[in-house]
Amino acid sequence: MNKYDIANKYEQMKKTLIHHSMIQINDNNRILIEECKDIILFDENTIKLRLSFGTVTVTGLDMKMKNFSDRGVIISGSLHSIGFEDN
Repeated sequence: MNKYDIANKYEQMKKTLIHHSMIQINDNNRILIEECKDIILFDENTIKLRLSFGTVTVTGLDMKMKNFSDRGVIISGSLHSIGFEDN
């Protein structure tokens, strides 16, 4: 097996691995989302984040985001809905 075959096998394996993100909702005013990759959209009514499996959109009023890191983010405000989209 040459290095190109090994590289192709490695890329195929990466695509088949399952990535998980944990989302914890506390009442309707706080949400913790772990394993966030990027902030796509942020304003006072909508926050859209890229996760390993797709995107998550959180809507509400007076939305605030804190503690964003490679581990996760905490969103607070008056939460109305949460939606998911696949990659």
